[in-house]
Amino acid sequence: MGSVPIVDADAPGTAATGREAGSLPGPRLPQQAPDGDPHEGTADDAAVAAVPTTTAVAIVTAAVPTDTPAPLPTDTAAATDTAAAAEPDVGTAGKRVAGEAASDDRAPGAWRRRLKHVERWGRAARIRTVPLVPRLLAAAVAVAVAIGAVMRFATPSHLWLDESLTVAIASRPVPDLLHALRHDGSPPLYYLLLHGWISVFGDGDVAVRALSGVLSLLTLPLAWFAGRRVGRTAHAAGNGERDAPMWVGVATLLMFACSPYAIRYGSETRMYSLVVLLVLVFGLAAVRALERSSLPRLGTLTLATAALVYTHYWTFLLIFTVAAFLLLQARRRPYYRRVTLRAFAAMAASAVLFAPWMPSFLFQMLHTGTPWAPKVQAQVLLDTVFDWAGPQSTGALLGVVLLGGALIGLTARPVAGRELAIRVTGRVPGRYLAAIWLLPLVLAYFVNSFGGSAYAERYTGIALPACLLLASLGIAQLPGTRVRAIVLVVAVFSGLVGGWQLARTERTQAGEIAGRIVALARPGDVVAYCPDQLGPAVHRALVRHGPLTVREIVYADASGPALVDWVDYADRMQRANGTSFAAEVNELAGPDHAVLLVRADGYRFLEGACAVLSDQLATLRDRTVQVERRDLYEGASLERFSTLR
Repeated sequence: MGSVPIVDADAPGTAATGREAGSLPGPRLPQQAPDGDPHEGTADDAAVAAVPTTTAVAIVTAAVPTDTPAPLPTDTAAATDTAAAAEPDVGTAGKRVAGEAASDDRAPGAWRRRLKHVERWGRAARIRTVPLVPRLLAAAVAVAVAIGAVMRFATPSHLWLDESLTVAIASRPVPDLLHALRHDGSPPLYYLLLHGWISVFGDGDVAVRALSGVLSLLTLPLAWFAGRRVGRTAHAAGNGERDAPMWVGVATLLMFACSPYAIRYGSETRMYSLVVLLVLVFGLAAVRALERSSLPRLGTLTLATAALVYTHYWTFLLIFTVAAFLLLQARRRPYYRRVTLRAFAAMAASAVLFAPWMPSFLFQMLHTGTPWAPKVQAQVLLDTVFDWAGPQSTGALLGVVLLGGALIGLTARPVAGRELAIRVTGRVPGRYLAAIWLLPLVLAYFVNSFGGSAYAERYTGIALPACLLLASLGIAQLPGTRVRAIVLVVAVFSGLVGGWQLARTERTQAGEIAGRIVALARPGDVVAYCPDQLGPAVHRALVRHGPLTVREIVYADASGPALVDWVDYADRMQRANGTSFAAEVNELAGPDHAVLLVRADGYRFLEGACAVLSDQLATLRDRTVQVERRDLYEGASLERFSTLR
């Protein structure tokens, strides 16, 4: 089978030569930058520049074997001499690294000598010592990851419309579940996973959201691994220092753990955490298939592609982008043709796995759509990054870090450890990450503009991993450990603050309204919903209070309050009118029962229907407002209409 690594296409020597150009070589220390700019100094100097000064002592220490230490001497002088004698020659570069670390740290000389003495004594005593600074950094990373993980399970909000719909569908038997999805407009993978999850853990708010939290946590090790792969590719292409894999891996791990988007949708009963997880799986599978197109790797790519399209239809945009890139590479680079075409064929083979769902998919495309979605402007492509970054000032700060890091990761290469060489046309692997980040969103914008599909921030998780990887690469390119650490601290702090605000914010008034209905309603009273999209969340909250004693009716929707029928939604809403529905509600309540109207204006295609409904009922019954609509993601009011006058 073929084996093709990925290097800078513009680098000298990437044309088809003795070895396969484009293959992913192991870490190397090029004497000549791929851009034609010679590195300053010798290879040893470059090795020194590639090592952060705060961790140089750790690298030198790690070079000493610990499996056959010298025996522990009885006095301090002997211990020092014995350890020095047992210490192998670490080479000129290692000595230079250690010397630069000692001079750059500016620590007191006595403290440095004492630390070195402790390390030598530890090696002689068969104890592997770890310098203080790396331990503190590792502890800080662990704390940040732990806080981000906890936030994914600490959401007090009631389930809003989409979550309530998801749970209502997933709670049904599998045949009914699949039929309900035809009227909902979504593919089935997440719903089937949630169906099994509910059968084990129940359908409580915390339980059903925990699945997304677990899926979000599973992205973290994959994010770290993907970051290291990006760092290795950058270093192999001459566009990153020797420690790039470590820095990009850590930065990517922190970006994912503390991402407000990941925290927000890791605490929501929807498929978006699964989308992010599968995008990482798909990306890693594609890279491995391009490295060596063995049948197991190609089969993994096929399964990952099928899992994506079975999770969310926006993933088609990502798959089309990658497929187009593979075909372009196959045409431009003959030496690359075999492995790229095999990877393309593996992705195309996922159509066989998707075939059983194709009838439902075609029905959904023809009849469901997203009637609630307005058209967006091109500025939404920039706004998406700030939406990922969270609300208020912390979101703006993190958005600047993401955009700045992405720009550096796309164009910059470190030179001599203290400067950045810029190429406006982009570098490897930054240009590939930028394409995978931006092109699917551009396609989504055009589909929204000309095809009527929705462009929603929560759908854009297909592009989030590439953006975070590119920003992490840019942070790793910054000169100096201190600068990188400061930028990461800013990103982690702003991300956690934004994530906390999103996780702790109430998303719907359904719980408040349901509590008020339970307090007011008598058996036989009527609860009416206008529009129907308010029904699922309030109905679920009412059921959670206990057995229903009220009768429920939904505006222009015969499927009941637990679901929303999106089939031909716009036409159905435009045919209905508030006056007719008011007469129907009034007749259902009769003279002896009150009407409780859950209402919100401003929904597309309803015009003023809900206001008309309220006014019509007010001509027949006394109206009192029980719950005022608040400025929430899903706000609504509750009006009570007494028995007939």
